[in-house]
Amino acid sequence: MQTCMPDVKTIVGAASSGQFSSADVHGFESLGSTSEWLRSQHNMIERLLAQGRPQLCVTDWQQAGVGRRGNAWQTLPGNITMSICARLYKSPQALLGLSLVTGIAVAQVLEEHLQLPVMLKWPNDVILNDRKLGGLLTEIIQPTLPMKGQEISGGLQEGKPASDVLTGIGINVRRDENVTSLGIGATSISDAGSKLSNSDRDKLVGAIADKVLAMHGKFVADGWELFTEEWAARDWLADQPVSIVRDNSTERTVARGVNTHGALLVERAGELIPLYSGNVSIRTVL
Repeated sequence: MQTCMPDVKTIVGAASSGQFSSADVHGFESLGSTSEWLRSQHNMIERLLAQGRPQLCVTDWQQAGVGRRGNAWQTLPGNITMSICARLYKSPQALLGLSLVTGIAVAQVLEEHLQLPVMLKWPNDVILNDRKLGGLLTEIIQPTLPMKGQEISGGLQEGKPASDVLTGIGINVRRDENVTSLGIGATSISDAGSKLSNSDRDKLVGAIADKVLAMHGKFVADGWELFTEEWAARDWLADQPVSIVRDNSTERTVARGVNTHGALLVERAGELIPLYSGNVSIRTVL
């Protein structure tokens, strides 16, 4: 398949908030997995993260991507396949709901740049016209504490809990006949009528990375409450009958939004039950 090297200058130039100005960008024509590459380089990039320098890995063709629950993420050259690693000064427990914030950031960029009416399916699917446009995966790869007296971009952070957060983002730019019938069905930016050049794609990568970093910073500073209204407006599952699939069991409930920790609330026999992502799959009931 024909591939094209992502243009780092175009990616960096698309950032507007300044959150992305200190980031390092690693571009590849093809790669097994952007998240796996960052994870494999973590010993090297840990020093950069401590200096307040987020790391972005992007490839034109990701050949062995991994989605939630270990599922393969199949993609073609020309799609958006990227991962961001950044240090956030919160404990892992305080970052519950961060993946939902990532989804909101991605949705805002696609709406602002392409006028796409994007919805979000808890916990990590990007939905367009009731079909899957993309997916997200958030992992904490190494909680750590700064060394005594360590200087970073935000000043001294001595004694504060810290988490190195790895965020994988995949968005279908091109139509792929092999995945259009899987799950809830797939769609793409091209299916929605927007034909993007490689340069257009790279601009979106930069804009998404910039927005994700900015909104993660707001989440760390202000918590989930800042995002509750927008999540509710984009919540594709809201008030829909859903099936909760765990291993060999399936239970039917009704989705009722999320709580302050980003857990999905489902109604069962008049009681609201919180669900955390873990080894659970949520499917709409036809």
